[in-house]
Amino acid sequence: MGAVWGTSLLVLALVFSMAVAEPLVPSLTIFGDSVADVGNNNNLITLIRANFPPYGRDFAEHRPTGRFCNGKLAIDITAEYMGFDTYPPPYLSQEASLGSALTGANFASGASGMLDGTAHLYGAVSLTRQLENYKEYRARVESQVGFEKATDTFSKGIHLLSTGTSDFIQNYYVDPILNTLYTPDQWSDKLMKSYATFIQVSFQDSI
Repeated sequence: MGAVWGTSLLVLALVFSMAVAEPLVPSLTIFGDSVADVGNNNNLITLIRANFPPYGRDFAEHRPTGRFCNGKLAIDITAEYMGFDTYPPPYLSQEASLGSALTGANFASGASGMLDGTAHLYGAVSLTRQLENYKEYRARVESQVGFEKATDTFSKGIHLLSTGTSDFIQNYYVDPILNTLYTPDQWSDKLMKSYATFIQVSFQDSI
């Protein structure tokens, strides 16, 4: 009985320590499309929105937030598993005020793609613009906590990108001209070149 009681105390202690532990990384930053958008499109003039029922019915408070999902997105679950007690807020929202976004922000926009042209078709935030927004956000954080601390936070943080689906479903497959000019493989190569440019620019800016 004593051994069982001791084991129970140990388990409770471990659970408590995990509950109050710091996140595994200091920040979580998200780029991409509707798979990762948590409400940025709510603040855009676009038909690509998810701020109405039944979206959000299985999420916290059972109301739409702008997520293209009834419940949590994969990035929400990722944030939880990494130990964050809040999700990275959408950059274009009031929720992303500096004080609440020091541990990361979400720049994703539904209908965005690897190609900027895909986003422009639907009034979404292009990947290039998302990167510009990130630079603005980073500059704000630096002004708040200083260059050294901000650099340490972002260099040790995780940056996630989820994109490419809209380039096919909402661009290539609905445009007969693109169907004629490119095979699916050629279109994929075009997307990868755009992705490579994004990665190159990102590393130059020390993401």
